[in-house]
Amino acid sequence: MESKKKNYEEDNNNQDEIKDITGSQLSTFKIESILDEKKDSGTKEKSNNKFEYNSSADEEFYSDVSSDNNSNNKIEGNSPKIKKARTEQEVQEMNEKFNKELRKSNYIENKLITSIEKKENANRENLDLAGKINFKTIPDKIIETDEFGFLKKVERPGETPYENKNQENKTEKNDLLLINSRTEKWIYMIEHYDLFSTKKFSKLKQRTRKGIPDSLRSNVWQLFGEMKKYYKKDLFDKISKEKLDEDTEETIIKDLDRTYPSCQLFTDKYGNGQRKLFKVLSCYSLYNKEIGYVQGMSFIVALLLIYMDEESTFFMLDSVMNKYEMKGIYLPGFPDLKKKFYVLLNLEKKFLPKIYEVFKRDNILPSLYSSEWFLCLFTKDLKFKYVVRIFDVFLLEGFKIIYRFALAFLKLREKSFIQSSGIMETMNALHETLDNVDVETIFNVAFGFHLSKDQIKKYEAEYEKNKNNDKDEFMSQL
Repeated sequence: MESKKKNYEEDNNNQDEIKDITGSQLSTFKIESILDEKKDSGTKEKSNNKFEYNSSADEEFYSDVSSDNNSNNKIEGNSPKIKKARTEQEVQEMNEKFNKELRKSNYIENKLITSIEKKENANRENLDLAGKINFKTIPDKIIETDEFGFLKKVERPGETPYENKNQENKTEKNDLLLINSRTEKWIYMIEHYDLFSTKKFSKLKQRTRKGIPDSLRSNVWQLFGEMKKYYKKDLFDKISKEKLDEDTEETIIKDLDRTYPSCQLFTDKYGNGQRKLFKVLSCYSLYNKEIGYVQGMSFIVALLLIYMDEESTFFMLDSVMNKYEMKGIYLPGFPDLKKKFYVLLNLEKKFLPKIYEVFKRDNILPSLYSSEWFLCLFTKDLKFKYVVRIFDVFLLEGFKIIYRFALAFLKLREKSFIQSSGIMETMNALHETLDNVDVETIFNVAFGFHLSKDQIKKYEAEYEKNKNNDKDEFMSQL
């Protein structure tokens, strides 16, 4: 009996296990079928809506799984929580991928739109500009620059006759050969400068009056100006870090646009050239506080900057102020400027008596026509080919050269002065352009005056003696 009872209990246990297995299999089958349905419906949704998530189907699926879970708690391999996590992860990854593609697409689209808008705006501006152009006012010249970087006008291609072009080419070739020959001579003189500046000074002076080769001007100017005497290591860098007062800064900035506006180096407002010009002028006004900044100084600095860097320009300016007697001209009140006027009047009476009488008749004072000559050293309002040639000899021979060229510019207008019948005609003659006069002609006239340093010193001594004497003939004209 006990063995039968035992067998009966074992049979019941086996039946329970079969029921459990059957229930488990049934639940598993149900879940798998629902998953298949879910998979099919998800595939349809993806094909229709491109990665859109069907929340209602999920809710139905999860509710079915939940009910099965309540009735069959022994499901192990296919837990609805695991399936749900997997499903959410897949959907999240798909959404992230979609968002990434969308952002990329939007970025490319925005770039394209921006590019198209820029082109449209440019085209619109060009059309507006074209509508405003009056083609009748377009000049018959093409704007180009000369060898110094200054704007010039040349004929349009095809306008110059063929014969003239051949002649110009031959002239250019001859000029280049001459320049090369002169450059070799100057290189030799630079290498033996001590010899030429003492025993062979007349040869150095003769070649300087013919013009220094442009490629060597920076080196030669520094030798003539004895820049090494004024050079102090790291001084320029130190001063450039100091603060400039607002009034001086504002004055310098105003003069930047007025300084060689036709030169490419200084054309752009606050461009590289103007920044260099501002830096040198600011540093020198901080360094030499006795002078500070004076209008007219900017042209001398700009001339130097065309040939050398800021630091060299700074010390060359200091050389000009001290070695060449310019400091007294720039001091407050311009004490030495009147002295220069006095000397010029004496020279006019000696070498140009007819012009002197016209100026005296019309009461035209030296301050009306020669202030810029002395303050700017002829670096303003002249063609640049004249400017550099005058500056060559100025640095070698001193301030006497400025008097020579002052007399030359007056002499070249002498006929107009003599024919003038009053102050207006005389002033108009003073402003006559000399652009059509060859530079060699001007030099020949300037060095045609027999002018000596002793003669100038004599007139300067007379000024010091008579500067408080209003009855003096020349003092009354200052």
